[in-house]
Amino acid sequence: MKIKYLAAAALITLASLGLTQRADAAPLGMTYNDGSGNSSQYLLGTVIPGTQGGGGQAQRDATMTNALLAIGSLGGQTTINSGLYSRSFNSFGSLPAATATGAVLGSGIADGTTPVTVSLGTGFQYLVAAYDGPNGSVAVFNVAGLTGSVDLFRYAARELDANGDPTGNLLGSNIAAQGYFKMTGWTLLNPTGTVPDGGTTVMLLGAALGGLGMARRFLKI
Repeated sequence: MKIKYLAAAALITLASLGLTQRADAAPLGMTYNDGSGNSSQYLLGTVIPGTQGGGGQAQRDATMTNALLAIGSLGGQTTINSGLYSRSFNSFGSLPAATATGAVLGSGIADGTTPVTVSLGTGFQYLVAAYDGPNGSVAVFNVAGLTGSVDLFRYAARELDANGDPTGNLLGSNIAAQGYFKMTGWTLLNPTGTVPDGGTTVMLLGAALGGLGMARRFLKI
């Protein structure tokens, strides 16, 4: 019985530490405008189709991110090289220009029924998710300050208006369906090299170890 109690305490300890490692339990949303001038949290904007620019994946994604940053007004839209750029309504304050230097790339995404999980490592400014090249789209997120990992939808579809034109919104799914395209890759841009939640993690670790010490004394193990 004593061993069971100690094992349970250890599991609780690990669970408490895990709480600080996940930035968002659900896949990041890709709604540019919900109809009331609101956008999904963390979304910087969308690009449809998401094949703007050259120079490889990292440079292409940095170029599209900078084009979104250049849109003068929150919620603004513009067309560049036949691509629709939609800047979200989220106000992130002053943001740095995106660069391909230090970028981390993900590719070869397989079919499946679960979100695509991306580890943020020691921190990045931007996360770009691309879906099926010329037939798909791109979502750009501001992930500065987030730690651990985030989930992205494995598939995405363009929302169309009554005329069949894209609205700027992307519809996410983790199940393949008609009109939904699989993610082709993701890119982390502008490494920040910081772990903002480190202090909280240390406090939790100390509290958890203290709790284990008390449990050990109480159980006389």
